Amino acid sequence: MLKFKLYYDKDEEEDWLRTMSLNGWAFKKFFLGFYTFQQCEPGEYSYQIDLLDNWKGDKEEYASFMEEAGIEVIGQWWRWVYLQKKAVDGPFEMYTDVESKIAQYSKIEKFFKVFLAVEIIIFFIELVGTITTGSYIIGIFTVVLAVISFSILKLVLKCKRKIQQFKREEI
Repeated sequence: MLKFKLYYDKDEEEDWLRTMSLNGWAFKKFFLGFYTFQQCEPGEYSYQIDLLDNWKGDKEEYASFMEEAGIEVIGQWWRWVYLQKKAVDGPFEMYTDVESKIAQYSKIEKFFKVFLAVEIIIFFIELVGTITTGSYIIGIFTVVLAVISFSILKLVLKCKRKIQQFKREEI
């Protein structure tokens, strides 16, 4: 089965993949918003999504390390890695202690801050273009960029809240 969805939020994406597994669909492949699934026993797999420090790292070493832990690397899209583990093998949580959770969400926050800065710059360029030309088409692109920027800002703020929550737990 092939499904199309766009996610900016890794937690929501993991929840959706978990729900698909509970409904008997194992995640097999991802490319540009297209998710490929194949039938499985309901709840057979658990999923996690990891953000690598950089996308040029030793992918084979990472996959080998995960395999030793009973985790299968389903795929990678840029720096995001999709991981799968058999549910019968126990709970699947990549980051279990507070410090590693803070580090992971800090990494995600920084990742999206870069995109937010780029989107805001492009938004203002488009806005100036819309104002100077009065073009409706450029105006539509400006609105789309504003929506994308707002969505990314929401993610950055969500990461900040999660980090603050983890820091409170740490105390």
